[in-house]
Amino acid sequence: MMRTYVFLALLCIGACVINANPVPDSTPTATTPAAAAAATHGDDDVQIVNYSNDNVGANGYNFAFETSDGVSRKETATVKHAGAISVEGTVSWTGPDGVQYTLNYVADEHGFQPQGTHLPVGPEPAI
Repeated sequence: MMRTYVFLALLCIGACVINANPVPDSTPTATTPAAAAAATHGDDDVQIVNYSNDNVGANGYNFAFETSDGVSRKETATVKHAGAISVEGTVSWTGPDGVQYTLNYVADEHGFQPQGTHLPVGPEPAI
């Protein structure tokens, strides 16, 4: 049951990242070549430039893709033992501010564990 929730959470996160549209800025600026290229392309112009998918049956799966606007994602799932799956992945994109963001994550029996320099850091747990 837990792996179903983890899998659904990962699908939702992936869909949010891929389908997220930046809020238009009233004074758009392109500070990098990637940002300038992204500013000239509409959403309809984005193409998948690289895609791989390998379903290894009961042992897990892996996939990767890259789009023409610089979004990339890789994910691998492996069965650790009966009823437990571990998912590791990374997703990268260029934000509306021209900064390249990368989110690495693991989802396993310890829950969803995202890591990225852009993520806020919570307080240290009390001992």
